[in-house]
This record gives sequence, C-alpha cells and structure tokens, in this order.
Amino acid sequence: MSTMIFHPAFLSGEADVPPAKSEAHRALLLAALGAGRCRLSGFDGPLCDDTQAMLNGVAALGGAWEREGGAVVVEPGAGRRSDLCEVKACAAALRMLIPVFWARGQAVRLRMSPALAARPLDAFVPLARALGARMEAVPCGESVCLELSGRMPAGDYEVDGAQSSQFASGLLIALSHATDGGGAPAPSTLRITGNISSRPYLDMTLRHMARFGVPAKETAPGVFALSPGRAVNPAALRVPGDWSQAAVLLCMNALGARIAVRGLETGTQGDERVAQVLGDMGLCVSGEGGLWRAERAGDLKPVTVDCTDIPDIAPILALALTQARGRSVLRGVGRLRIKECDRLSATSELLTRLGARVSAQEDTLTIEGPTRLRGGFEADARGDHRVVMLLAAAACAADGPIAVSGAECISKSWPGFAGTYRQLGGIAL
Repeated sequence: MSTMIFHPAFLSGEADVPPAKSEAHRALLLAALGAGRCRLSGFDGPLCDDTQAMLNGVAALGGAWEREGGAVVVEPGAGRRSDLCEVKACAAALRMLIPVFWARGQAVRLRMSPALAARPLDAFVPLARALGARMEAVPCGESVCLELSGRMPAGDYEVDGAQSSQFASGLLIALSHATDGGGAPAPSTLRITGNISSRPYLDMTLRHMARFGVPAKETAPGVFALSPGRAVNPAALRVPGDWSQAAVLLCMNALGARIAVRGLETGTQGDERVAQVLGDMGLCVSGEGGLWRAERAGDLKPVTVDCTDIPDIAPILALALTQARGRSVLRGVGRLRIKECDRLSATSELLTRLGARVSAQEDTLTIEGPTRLRGGFEADARGDHRVVMLLAAAACAADGPIAVSGAECISKSWPGFAGTYRQLGGIAL
C-alpha cells in the first residue's frame, strides 16, 4: 500500500482528462460484438484499470485489440474466446458483460477483487433463475470468481432499473445481439421496472447502440424493442474526455485554483451538469473553443442539487460547497453507500476532518459554509479512487498537507492523475 502526500499549493493552467470510462465501456463492448475493425481514438496516456477490465472482456469474447498511437483498435472475432476474464474492481464491466456472455451461451469465470464481489448483483438474480443459468461466486485465490453458464435466447425480459442503470445497459447491448434457438438474430423486448437510476447513462448506451447499427426503440416508458442484426462497426469513433474527472479540476476552482479543461464534449455525459452547478454557485463558467473554465469572482452561493443521476460527482461538489456562504443540500446520494466504499459516509467523515460542518442522512448530504479547510492529517483512501481525488483537491486549499494511504487505487480511473496534478502546480510526494 502506497502513501501519497498532497501539500497546499496554487494550481493553474490547462489540462486534459482521461477518456470517459462510461463511453469507452459501451464502445468497446459494442465493437467486440459487431463486424469489422473499429478504431476508437481519445486514449492518450496510460489505460486505467476499468478500461483494461472491459478490454479483457473484449478478448474473452474472442475479439482482438491493440494500441495504435492514441487509439485502441478492436477487431471482433480475430482472437480466441477464453473461459477466464479479469474484471478487476470494475462494476460496469462486470454488470455489462454478464448478460453478453449469457446471450453468447459462453461459460466463463469473471475474476474480480473481493470488494467488487461484495457489491450487489441482485438485479440479475431473477433473470438467472428464469434462464436456469448459473451465476455463482466462488473463492479464487486472493480474488473471487463469478462462474457463469447458461444461455439467454432472444425473447421478452425485464430488469429492475432502480439499483444501477448498468444492469439495463448490459441487457440492452446483449439483447441487441441475441439469437433464437437456431442461432439466427431475433427480436427481443426489455422492460425496465422501477425508477431508472442514472437515466443519462442509459441514454448514453442507446446513443452508442445507434452508432453501432443496433438501435433500440422505446415503445413505452422503460420498454425497449430490439431488432438484432450483425451490424458493421463504424470505422472510427472518438471517445471524449470524462466529465466526472473534469469535475474534480473545475471544482478546485471554487477553492481558489484557476484550471481550464480540454477535450470535453457536451450532450453525451450526465456529469457535465457540474458546469451548471458551479454556475449556480456564482462561478463564471464558459466552454469557448472547447476549453472549459470556472472562474471565481467573489463569494459563492449555496445550492440544492439532485444528484440521483450524477452520483459520481457528488463528493467533489460537496467539497466545493464547503466554500459557499450558507446551507447547501445534495439529494439523491444514498447510492453512494454501495460504491467502492461507503462513499457517502467517507465524504461526510473526511469533510468533517477538514473542518467542514456536514450532516449525512439516508439520501441527503447537508453542507454549511464557508469553511477554512484544515490539513495536517493522514487518511485511508478506502480503496476508492474518488476519495483520493477528493483529498488531493482539498489539500490545495488546506492549511497543511494531507497524507493519503492506499493512493494507488487512483489507477482504477485516472492513472495519470498525479502527473496532471503536478503539471498544474500541485505538490504530490
């Protein structure tokens, strides 16, 4: 376990962020299931663990991939299928791959970290039972293996969408390539029950499916008709920068930094709402020429934000709101309890250690500001990459350094984070 010490510093300048994991996952999986070579650009820098997990899925499904400059090139069917797939700690890869392997009728062991194995797969339990399929977690050395077998033919299915949209996204992609008993592509229907969690991510799945020639039609709210066919992959597609990572840098501006972010697109990721929230707080937000800025010009205003569809950026928003004058409320944050750690409790406890006045309830987080941030302590990352980024951002404006043990978990989403942080003037030792 490594410890990284972040020191108070003024950060400024322009920065790139990694490609959006959520978009990369969908594009990579669809490319592996389609026909023809597909070049996905936007992968400058090292690949994060979560992207590597989906690439392992591509390989297990029989696809081949390679790095080509700042791109990942996928060739479906050019490799050999495998009965072992390492998904590491990536919940998105796990939840999207399970129904795809069932649709293929391909038995496989998905090897994962114990922390990921502890996260729920309840949404798939009724489906496994209806299919007579196997989905069983077994010890696998220091890891856990989820053993899958069985087949999911084309047909009519439903899934609970309240826990995570990743289950529904995986089923939409799988059923868009499903076949009948004779192996021919056949239509299916998916009904998503309950309140659809993080609907923007489901919409992202639908957009990517359309790009890869397997569109779904929403015939009624939460009901999707799919007409599979072996579509030809787009020859090239760009994966834009990740708004959830950009949110870390832009929210640091509320703490006194002056950082601008390149490589982002609008209209594709729900987390771009960070720009609206920062604007509501009183920062001057602009994206002229593809360079996103959020400049502080005075006192910040408190806000109330529904984070149901943007849970990943709730912790960094909470940190920014410690600098607003008055009471801010983040709602719809209960799902943070089932992330890499209990992220809601972690955020509340760490902001309290920083000197903030916060209160976490079942589904809300209340922040009273402004707060002069205190450093001079050591904290455990709890195996959560977003905890590392939260503390690194806080340290810049704190009155002393913050040591973060277990900081290596940052590789899950942004292995180049420390380098970008230092490039902007941050001190990370």
